[in-house]
Amino acid sequence: MPLLMMVLFLLIIIIGRVALQFILVGDSGVRSGTRLRTKKEMLISFLMFGVVGVQALLAWLYATSRLKPQLELGALSVGIGLALCVIGIAFSSYAQYKMGKEWRIGVDPDERTELVTTGIYKLIRNPIYTGCIVHGTGLIILAPHLLFLVTGIIGYFAVRAYVKDIEEPYLIELHGDEFRQYMSQTGSFFPRLKNG
Repeated sequence: MPLLMMVLFLLIIIIGRVALQFILVGDSGVRSGTRLRTKKEMLISFLMFGVVGVQALLAWLYATSRLKPQLELGALSVGIGLALCVIGIAFSSYAQYKMGKEWRIGVDPDERTELVTTGIYKLIRNPIYTGCIVHGTGLIILAPHLLFLVTGIIGYFAVRAYVKDIEEPYLIELHGDEFRQYMSQTGSFFPRLKNG
C-alpha cells in the first residue's frame, strides 16, 4: 500500500502538476536548485526533494518485502494511514490548483510572481506542504519501519527550513510589507489561532 500511495503522490502532485502547468502557461514551473544563492540553501533544497526519492525507494523495498514492518498494526491503522495519504494528496492538489499559474517547484531568486492570498491561502501560507506532511504521516503509519520514520522527520524539518530560509526571504524581498502582513495573519502550515 505505501508504494501505491507514493506512486499516486508522484503522479498527481509532481508529474501531473508539472504537465498541467506546462499546458496552462507553457512552462513546467520547475526551478533548479542551482539558482539558489548559498550552499546552505542548496543543501536544504536537496534534503527536501531528496527525501521524496528516498521514500519512493523505501516504498518499493517495502512492497517487495525487502523491508519488513517493525510493528504489526491492525486494519484500523492501515485505514488511518490510507486516509491520511489520500487526504494529503487531495489537499496538496487543491492547494496547487488554487495557486494557479503562480505555482512553482523551487525558487528562482530572479523570478517575479504574484502573491496568492485567497482561498486556502487566506488561512495557511504553505498548504501544499501541509498536504505533503499529512501524506508523509500516512506513509509512516502504512509502513511502520524506522527508515520511514527517520526520512519523514528529516523531510518535515527540511520543509520547515526550506520555507524559513528560502521561500519566505524570497517572498519578503519580492513583496515586502504585503508579505510581512500576510505572515502575521496566517499560519505557516496550519491556520493561526486567534487570541480572544
